[in-house]
Amino acid sequence: MLEPVAMVWGRLDRLSTRRYVTKAVWARLSEISGECGPEVDAERILRERLRRRLAEQGTVPVTDSVGWLIGRALPRRALCPDRRCDDGRRMDTRADCTACQMLVLDGRALRSRAFAKASAALVGGRANQPVLEAELNTSWQREAAVMAVRREDAAQERHTLERVWDEQRAQYAAQEAARQALACTVCGKLESTGMCGRCRDERRVEELVAEAVEVAVAAWGVGSEPCRLDAVRRTEEGMRGAVDQAVTDLLAAGGGVFPESVALAARLAAELQLAALRRRAVSRFAYQPPAQAEYKKVFATEMQRSHLHDSLDEARKASEEAAQRARFNTAYALLDDQVRTLQIAQPAAEADADAEPGWYAQAADQVRALIRPAPRERAVSVRRPTTSVA
Repeated sequence: MLEPVAMVWGRLDRLSTRRYVTKAVWARLSEISGECGPEVDAERILRERLRRRLAEQGTVPVTDSVGWLIGRALPRRALCPDRRCDDGRRMDTRADCTACQMLVLDGRALRSRAFAKASAALVGGRANQPVLEAELNTSWQREAAVMAVRREDAAQERHTLERVWDEQRAQYAAQEAARQALACTVCGKLESTGMCGRCRDERRVEELVAEAVEVAVAAWGVGSEPCRLDAVRRTEEGMRGAVDQAVTDLLAAGGGVFPESVALAARLAAELQLAALRRRAVSRFAYQPPAQAEYKKVFATEMQRSHLHDSLDEARKASEEAAQRARFNTAYALLDDQVRTLQIAQPAAEADADAEPGWYAQAADQVRALIRPAPRERAVSVRRPTTSVA
């Protein structure tokens, strides 16, 4: 990136000096990327800057290589407040800097007003140079005073905002400290931010079981109430069996096992079991008519562009991959839509259940009663729900 000033760089014969200049170069590159965004070519912008600086130097020799590189060649030069401006041009777009043009226009307007005021009382509208310079100096001083007041107001506003931010940070720190000091609402453990890790993992296990039931009902229990009841039974047995097995294996390993470790093992087992269940559900939806239609449509569309590939086999392979992606994306969408439909219908079912439990709710409670509970000392993280799944 230092190709434009290779001759100047070549004069740096000490390793420490080269490291110092290299550090300054990387700092300028970081500055360019920070102001213009990561998508711009910072090295290209720096090379163009070095070419301009070298062209400005002309035939004048560079006597101090380090000083010229650090103080003149590498720094950004701009008269306007826009951080993307360098020598009157935008670094990211290479267009003329609008802020610099506004400053030029402001200066011209100021000089025009000064000339008009100095020549208004003279015959023929012509002002002599001393009067024009005096009026122009007065105008510049007036403008500088206005700008000084604006800067003072901006600094005062910035200080006010900083005080507000400090107060907000202090308030947030106090709220966070108070939140950290809260005891667990379930087991009463002190300084647990309202819920300790063990209780949080145990609650998450129940949430994962509920999610698994929704996925299973959406995939295999939509046909009839007996099918839904069977999906609930098999899913709860599978989820809780996997959780209990993970806890049993952990305790069988021996050694002192913390209750937090048991709860964590239960949560991880439930997450793995839910992920496997979702994969099976997606595979089921992947071969239903909507997903099959999407597969055929994408495959036909991709095969129409077979001329972009080297051979027909490569075109078929690429089309097959694209069609499979479309198939499974459609399957995921179908599964999510079915789960949302069940979730929307669930509150109404719960409201009806408050008045009089239906036969399905009663049957679901019977199914849960038939599931063998794990021993209390082993399935520490497994809590059987007390409400029915509707």
